[in-house]
Amino acid sequence: MDIFPNLESTFINRPTVLTIGSFDGVHRGHQHLIRQVVARANALNAASALITLHPHPKVALRPESDLRYLSTLAERLEWLAPLGLDYAIVFPFSREAAQTRARDFVQTLLDRVHLAEILCGKDFAFGYKREGTVEFLRALGAEQNFRVNVVEPLRLNGQVIASTRIRALIAAGDLPAATEWLGRYPSVRGRVIRGDQRGRTLGFPTANIELPERRLLPANGIYATRVKIGEVWRGGAANIGVRPTFTAGQRLLEVFILDFAGEVYDQIMTVEFIARLREEIKFPNGTALVEQMQRDVVATRATLARLKVE
Repeated sequence: MDIFPNLESTFINRPTVLTIGSFDGVHRGHQHLIRQVVARANALNAASALITLHPHPKVALRPESDLRYLSTLAERLEWLAPLGLDYAIVFPFSREAAQTRARDFVQTLLDRVHLAEILCGKDFAFGYKREGTVEFLRALGAEQNFRVNVVEPLRLNGQVIASTRIRALIAAGDLPAATEWLGRYPSVRGRVIRGDQRGRTLGFPTANIELPERRLLPANGIYATRVKIGEVWRGGAANIGVRPTFTAGQRLLEVFILDFAGEVYDQIMTVEFIARLREEIKFPNGTALVEQMQRDVVATRATLARLKVE
């Protein structure tokens, strides 16, 4: 999959089947749409392409919003790559971009891409005041010789799979449902930074993960996880929260890596959240906390073994 960092640098001279959206998390609903794009492109002997908006329009237009991302842009592109697309085009979204008239945007697109077909959902809209509806696109396509096909959304238990719902499930700590909707375990990737090393003094040294801006975390609590260091996956017990047994402070993600004694500072670590073991609670003293941490490690091993997570 070739990646263009913006529309201005894009040039695709083959007939192209295209879809447009944020695609945060590249969840099962997104994958369903992308498979249709790839299949349609193959049927037409055309290229398949996707435009991903970043930052999310809600963040660009309302910086005060509480939206949290399911993926960084880099993760999004990484997860898109195996789906069979020929091209991914990043569209840097901004207040200025939101003022672009729909016809002007399509003209810019046509200047850069030999557009044969657009696939989208029935409620798709873009451009100034969302004037670029499906009906608008179909009328413009009749003028400019491209087609518009509406793809029915993927549903799970009667509900449309959507990023908004997945964010709510993760924020509530409902990992089984979030995993089913995502098609993968919820995860976070970040650099390991130095903390106050309190875990080391308790016999449980932890990796403190620096979180990407606006990255969504599951609800506070203790989680069975697996972590990727370099190319190796290992089990881990993670704490998300403010460490109330001591002086409650900033919300952190800390991971105790099972059967590992290496140095991980400044390395990039991926943490997959497999199961929520318990809520974060305040203990009367450090001894009680250590005893519970020992039980949490036992529970983590049992959970990873039960779910056959390696």
